[in-house]
Amino acid sequence: MQGAIKLVTPIISLFIATNSNAQLTQNITIGNSKALGLGHAVTADPPGIDSIHFNPAGLAKIKGRQRQVKLIAAKMTFNTDIGKRRLDEAHADQGAGSVTETYNSIYCNDESQECLYPNDPLEYQSGTTSTPVLMLPFVGMTELPFLFVPLGGVAIEDTERGRVFATSVYAPQAIGYGREEDGPGRYQGIELSISRITYFSPSVAFSVTDTLMFGLSIGFSWQGFGLVSDLRAPETTIPFLKASVEEVGPILDEIGLTDLSVFSPYDTLGRLEVEVEDALSITYNLGLLWEPTPWISFGIVYQSEGASHMEGDFKMEVPSALTDLTGPIANTPWLNSIVATLGGGPMTGLASQEGSVELDLVTPAHFSVGTSVKLFPDLKINVDLKWTDYGAWEDLEFTFDQNLDFLVLANLVNNVGGSAFNKGEDTADPNKMVISRRYESVWSWAFGVEYEASDNLVLRFGYEPRTSAIPDDRVDLFAPLSDTKLYSIGFGYQLDKDTRIDAALGYLDSSYSAKAGQSDNLNTTTPGHVVYAPYAFLDVSASVSAYIFSFSYDEKF
Repeated sequence: MQGAIKLVTPIISLFIATNSNAQLTQNITIGNSKALGLGHAVTADPPGIDSIHFNPAGLAKIKGRQRQVKLIAAKMTFNTDIGKRRLDEAHADQGAGSVTETYNSIYCNDESQECLYPNDPLEYQSGTTSTPVLMLPFVGMTELPFLFVPLGGVAIEDTERGRVFATSVYAPQAIGYGREEDGPGRYQGIELSISRITYFSPSVAFSVTDTLMFGLSIGFSWQGFGLVSDLRAPETTIPFLKASVEEVGPILDEIGLTDLSVFSPYDTLGRLEVEVEDALSITYNLGLLWEPTPWISFGIVYQSEGASHMEGDFKMEVPSALTDLTGPIANTPWLNSIVATLGGGPMTGLASQEGSVELDLVTPAHFSVGTSVKLFPDLKINVDLKWTDYGAWEDLEFTFDQNLDFLVLANLVNNVGGSAFNKGEDTADPNKMVISRRYESVWSWAFGVEYEASDNLVLRFGYEPRTSAIPDDRVDLFAPLSDTKLYSIGFGYQLDKDTRIDAALGYLDSSYSAKAGQSDNLNTTTPGHVVYAPYAFLDVSASVSAYIFSFSYDEKF
């Protein structure tokens, strides 16, 4: 039964990659070669049609009619290294002794070795994945041979009204991976993908004065999220609940939940599959561009927060050993009535449940201010300072179309365990989960250098150190991110007066190392912690690296 109750905890954190991956993909999947080559320091030096995203005021500099086709390709590698298990070092401040002492005092009638807390089979395992998976409109989660996305847009100058109108198709987010079925990272995503595709972005820009420009764009986007993950519960919630709260033991005994050692803490307890999407999520971008002299410019852009109400399907499957416990409860009316009273709803005892699920997701607001300075006639330096409101991610709320056994049981833990468990947070109702993320709004820098090698050729170099929005006590394997660094090079070549090509190559890397107990989302050692920590008591190190290539073709027509 402890396994059943812990089934809720994987769900609580399986979706956090929707948040942390946003920092990984921010600006990169737009696919603009100039921006990538300059480390995305282009607020004061907007890149043509893609000014729609980076600073809409830059559209005012476009003359005539212009169209763009661009391609972006990427190879991402996620590494996972599981280290030492620190079981008996946990709970030193809990007043209940070590994990093994607590476990053995409840489960062991003698000193037999078979009764002792088992070893973790993931200890000292490593895994790597670079298989791309994307959540796509109409088709859902799709494994691809490689990540390759074509995009494009068009801009038209209205000379009579002094306006420039534009629209573009671009991807603010497009990331996903597939892990091996038996790899050590499978408990935080066998497959995971988040995609945001802006399919219509009507934009307008105009000159306020000879030196000041203003622009506005509205983004109509599709948002999708998909997940397949195995679940496990590497610490025994119910035993510690019984050991820590005096009054809970008699209650559990009364309702027949006495055999709590059916599962090893390291057994796979089930598999969750989720696909949700929102066909229409609207945001807007506002930009100013000031060029007081030919050798310096200043830019400001604000990208609004966007709300996505995502709907889709889920499927939850659990092993027969679990239904051997939940089934008799569901088929015993008086017992199920007690469980319903304590857990907020009756149990079903089903091995498989599927239906619809809803998730409200926020795309955080973003602000950037920058300058572009020509130090010499052929040498330009760009600097941006950026802020993203990841602090808006306080809660994620998932609503299912039916009561689920694992939510009923989790609610029972919350109701019976009280503030001693899950750090006092009530995260579950029979058909709903409210998840506290506690991310941070962050500032970061971006730097770019452009050198005019000839009348037709420019060379670009960029560096973007991205401050992590994920505190050390919230890191996990869904998106193994901490502070991230992006290095890039690129070029632009004017083929003739109407045609231009640009290309860029970027390398991004990030890593962290979390000692056992450090992260509430990964390896906490707090007993009864309802926020998912499938690697509890383990040291975990993880990293992500990515090579990004973009190519664009612009022409007047």
